[in-house]
Amino acid sequence: MNLDSAVYEKIKEYSEEGEKLFYDGRFSQALRKYRKAFDIIPEPKQKWEASVWLIAAMGDCHFWLREFDMSLECFRKLMVEYEEYGNPFTRLRYGECLYETGYEQPAKEHLLAAYLMEGEELFEECDKKYLSLISSLLQQDPEAVNTEKPV
Repeated sequence: MNLDSAVYEKIKEYSEEGEKLFYDGRFSQALRKYRKAFDIIPEPKQKWEASVWLIAAMGDCHFWLREFDMSLECFRKLMVEYEEYGNPFTRLRYGECLYETGYEQPAKEHLLAAYLMEGEELFEECDKKYLSLISSLLQQDPEAVNTEKPV
């Protein structure tokens, strides 16, 4: 089933505006646009693919605003309610947010899972501390890491 075309066009419009603001470094304004887009998605929101990328975009805005608790909520929602644990970006940001909020061990597990799914290039624009955090784990048996289900 598809979204109503008028609703979809409005979501697309807000999302594109949000994306431009995001890439201009105007994260608070981008976040408002993404929220407007998310708010018009019909219930149940889990039914619509647009919800996934909008929650990720909102979480990313919070991350760059250094609002790690809020970002963590977004990415936890993606992991738990939307089962996006197979998405390397979701695992990366979730791991980063876990680390920034004091949950180092689960952070390592998610960062390692993201690395195993996508490789080092996923970490290119990240602070080096995240890759350093998992460097010793990369020397161990990567088969022991579960990339399929959230930890």
